[in-house]
Amino acid sequence: MTAAENRDKNQPWIRPLPERLINKIAAGEVVERPASVVKELVENSLDSGADRIEILIEKSGGKLIKIVDNGCGIGEDQIEIAFSRHATSKIAEFNDLDRILSYGFRGEALPSIASVSRMRMVSRTAESDSGTEIIFEGGVLQSKKPVAAPKGTTIEVGDLFFNTPARRKFLKAETTEARHISRTAMALAMGRYEVGFTYQLNGRKVFSQPPGLGLGERVQALLAPGKKFIAVSGEVGPVALEGFIGLPDQVQSNRNGQYIFINGRFIYSPMIAHAFALGYGELLPRGNFPIGALLLTVDPAEIDVNVHPAKTEVRLTRDREIHSTVHRLIKETLRQDGIIPSMPMGTSPSGHAPQAPFARQDYSNRIPGIGQRAAGNTEFLGEMYRNVQPPMPGASADTAPPDVVRVDTSTGEIISETDIPTAATPQAVDAPSSTEALRYVGRFSDLYLLFQSGEELFVVDQHTAHERILFEETLQKMDDQGAVAQNLLLPVQVDLNAEQMSLFDEAQELLNKSGFAIELFGDTTVRIEAIPAVLRKKSPEKTILAVIDDIGSLKKTGYDLKKAIAQSVACRSAVMSGDRLTDQEALGLVERLTKCENMYSCPHGRPTFVKISRADIDRQFGRG
Repeated sequence: MTAAENRDKNQPWIRPLPERLINKIAAGEVVERPASVVKELVENSLDSGADRIEILIEKSGGKLIKIVDNGCGIGEDQIEIAFSRHATSKIAEFNDLDRILSYGFRGEALPSIASVSRMRMVSRTAESDSGTEIIFEGGVLQSKKPVAAPKGTTIEVGDLFFNTPARRKFLKAETTEARHISRTAMALAMGRYEVGFTYQLNGRKVFSQPPGLGLGERVQALLAPGKKFIAVSGEVGPVALEGFIGLPDQVQSNRNGQYIFINGRFIYSPMIAHAFALGYGELLPRGNFPIGALLLTVDPAEIDVNVHPAKTEVRLTRDREIHSTVHRLIKETLRQDGIIPSMPMGTSPSGHAPQAPFARQDYSNRIPGIGQRAAGNTEFLGEMYRNVQPPMPGASADTAPPDVVRVDTSTGEIISETDIPTAATPQAVDAPSSTEALRYVGRFSDLYLLFQSGEELFVVDQHTAHERILFEETLQKMDDQGAVAQNLLLPVQVDLNAEQMSLFDEAQELLNKSGFAIELFGDTTVRIEAIPAVLRKKSPEKTILAVIDDIGSLKKTGYDLKKAIAQSVACRSAVMSGDRLTDQEALGLVERLTKCENMYSCPHGRPTFVKISRADIDRQFGRG
């Protein structure tokens, strides 16, 4: 063996890789699954100016992916170059990377896809009399010839990963891959809603959307046909937002119903997805996610799309401002007309609900007369409800039924007759007349309070309503001087485990603001000297353990620590099913509910009331 041969055997030499091998390596980044091929090819069609695109899939993309468009096409002298690595018409110089306006720009998609499939392309420009067909197999050119073809481009990708069996075996079941393709096709159709899209899977037409429709029509047709979506739009700071979002009852247990776009590009953004859900606040049941499509427009100079080969992730230079804008616009939109049922209270002298605005300007023109006192009875539900609710007119505390409980509205706590301070009990006032907008009808199952307003029946869940009230009051007191505390006669010591101690260390300051007086007393013991007044009838030991466990559970779902504490305190101190309220207490509870920032759901996302119209009842009895 010569010295040169021995050197070649023992020393690894650095050498350029063959072009075919480079393309296969790139395919591993660009072509993750059949849905990736659909995305790359359709985005090329969009870049070509097409206004009609067809997507045809067989065997979930493993057998065939076919994309047909009516774009500008590729000339005969350019078509082979298009399959060269890093060949593109989208950018030309370094500075172009700072203002990318097209979907593609790397020049990797076509050669990467061709290297792991049997690929055929037919394309014709408007200036050409005929088109050009080019065929690749495993990245190797097989043929190129002129053919008759309409203007535009048709691409067929067959036997994906036929020459990379290891990659092919990692594909999921056909149904799973089909779901990924369908989601990608829907996203592409929503991101460019002005373009006509047809999507066919295994011979079945999944959707066909003509060009020229609005975003709302496209979102409704693709996400939830027949359901109502709410338009959200606005321009604040670095971002302009256009979108349509579902009502709070159209939630899903995952984020698959969320479609987020930046400058028309479908992206994955945990930051914007968080702002999307945050805009719903407590209207969103825990563990659920809203649906809809959000199209953000941002200055291209403030985005880096050159982060991931698949271009599904981006970096934003002003991400916090964008998060704040999305959150605020969605929150404000959810307070628009007709989104949540109204609960009118009070009347005008004519007997009709007045058109006075709600206490917060956001609700003007939507909830007429809410929170207003009855005409001719200016004291009704006013000063008398600031402390303890009195008995019904004509009934004294001595004659109240023994199973009736009272609500101290300063704390939200259920109190007994003997707890009512004599000096604080106001004089009884006249009962509301039958002409008032909201009339208390009665209770059902010692949980639901029934109110009538005109031709509508409102059913209020007393527990969720009280929980909402206490939640917001606790938050407000934590932000101010601190919640009202009830000192214990004797301090109580409670042992905590390691996880509970970790949560206590994090939450101690806020716990003390919520009404607890609690401090560390040894390595794994805490000392309780006071608890929130609303929990004064609860066991201090059980209460603190339950609150700490609640904090742990809520934090795992992304809840803010302060809100988690307020929610736990509110939930454990609210009136429960079986706690009977007097008529005046029921009215007082609803009056306080109408003054909440969000009167429509408890902190867990359950509704505080539902509305049933006369027409709904008539239909049940066959009168509709």
